[in-house]
Amino acid sequence: MFARRQPRKPLHYRYPHSGLTEFCRAAVGRISGIAFASPARSTSSTYRSYDITERYVSCSSCAPSQIMRSNITSRERCKQEYMKCFTRNFSTPLFLKRGETTTEINERNWQSFSDELNETLELPAISVPAQHVHWLLSNKDSPVKPFLATGMAELEGVHPKIKIVRDCNGRPDGDTEKVYHDGQKPQRRKRILLDSNVALGENSKEGNSLRHSSTDRLSELTQQLPGVPESVLQRLVEEFEVTYGEPEFIDVLYQNQPITRILSKVLPPEAQPPPSSYEQIGHVAHFNLRQTHIPHGKLIGRVLLDRLQPSIRTVVNKLGEVGGPYRTYQMDLLAGEDDYFVRVIEHGVSLFFDLRNVYWCTRLEGERTYMIENEFKPNQLVADAFCGVGALCIRAAAAKGCRVLANDLNPDAVTYCEDSAKRNGIDVGENGKFQVQCGDASQFIMNLGIDMSDSSSAEDTGVSNLPDHLLLNFPLDSPSFLNALRWWPSGENNIESPPRVHVYTFARGDEVRTAAEVAIDMVADGLLPEGGYVEPSKFRGEYLNEELGCNIEAREIRDAAPGKLVICVSFSVTPVLLRRMQGDYGLD
Repeated sequence: MFARRQPRKPLHYRYPHSGLTEFCRAAVGRISGIAFASPARSTSSTYRSYDITERYVSCSSCAPSQIMRSNITSRERCKQEYMKCFTRNFSTPLFLKRGETTTEINERNWQSFSDELNETLELPAISVPAQHVHWLLSNKDSPVKPFLATGMAELEGVHPKIKIVRDCNGRPDGDTEKVYHDGQKPQRRKRILLDSNVALGENSKEGNSLRHSSTDRLSELTQQLPGVPESVLQRLVEEFEVTYGEPEFIDVLYQNQPITRILSKVLPPEAQPPPSSYEQIGHVAHFNLRQTHIPHGKLIGRVLLDRLQPSIRTVVNKLGEVGGPYRTYQMDLLAGEDDYFVRVIEHGVSLFFDLRNVYWCTRLEGERTYMIENEFKPNQLVADAFCGVGALCIRAAAAKGCRVLANDLNPDAVTYCEDSAKRNGIDVGENGKFQVQCGDASQFIMNLGIDMSDSSSAEDTGVSNLPDHLLLNFPLDSPSFLNALRWWPSGENNIESPPRVHVYTFARGDEVRTAAEVAIDMVADGLLPEGGYVEPSKFRGEYLNEELGCNIEAREIRDAAPGKLVICVSFSVTPVLLRRMQGDYGLD
């Protein structure tokens, strides 16, 4: 049976601290200048040393107490590295008791408990003439449909799926279970497996031990399947010649079970329920573990790696929030290779990048598909001020033949974007259809208008240099970049339709406005700031639509946090809007 050690509160709960010296003394037991060491668990006579460096924590077991040299540059770094190290090593693991021996389950030995992880299910069955099997399984009016084994929670997520149609008497050809009725020839029959939790009713815990030798088929079915209404059984007997079949014993090995079920068995009670989702980025599985799961991160990583190799070779956990000028985050390697250069295939387009150096969100794949299928038209000019690794730009160029002007502040993202475009056969360069640059988004947007006003190509060719679509996908602060649009020329300049701008931003609803209405007001304030107000105006979308013809609209993209949504606000950059932004209120 599974047992667990008495829980201990984390060290930072048991020992309050007020400064760097007190913090380190409470955390690791001893501090001497810039060198310190910490004892391991009280159940061991050895010591475990911790080397806190500028970038990471490395832990190793050693016989004598050691003093490891460190480079502690700030109290905050000490606290962060302490938490990373001690939550990983000082946890309350699950123990397995076998006879007189108690063994801790961890990332190194969990597979050795296969006998405890494997499951054996005993499923009742009915015997049915082969010609009725398809109708009973597929027809919505089938009387047996609510009782099929496919609805069992124990079989959910099991791969490969369990076949619920079996041969009778274990014969591989399924040829005969010889049943004679009124002198007829033998029938070819099959067994259909049922849900033991439903069909056996109160006898589900005892299995099928109460077998009877009754010759009456209905009576036998009633006795063996007490959870099935007698009216259903009577119909099965009369219309489909159903008899009771031998039960089936199914072994569900841990290799075939879903990861969440395995984790629910190997994680201690305080770590339940187990993590239920992760993001796959190329060969990397990316978790965002809760605090209760972090002490067992190595075990979680090893379980997932064992189940999903070779498609998954690296398992990481996100540390902290996305931040910094390049919107990146730190990650902790839980299991597998220390390799973060990935290849992501999205709708036939291959993207290559180092996950540590750029921002990536798999959940935006649906939004990228929406923009390509519903907004972009063939051969249009698309400008992306925050292109990242270029997923949307490269897909638009490959699927719609769009001309692309891409920009990002992160030089690594720009390099990966350009390299991925080339690998996908796209013409990249100053004279090509795909141009990428590294710089500030405001300057990039501003230059779109300045380049046009200084060029005569629009007048000579009748084609505008302004983009058909401008994307600002920086939810943290996208509206603040809209003031750069005032540098765009406000004349018509042979533009058949005004450029369309798509602004992605975080928004929360308030007492009177939805999140979408709040986002529209944020965009309106970015375009036409209100100065000297006591309270900001609300519902400014009506003014943008009715007075300036912007055709503004908003779509909910995804949940970012409880009550916090990512909203895409799209609007047209009309000449009258540009004149308002440039301070010209005399002309319409």
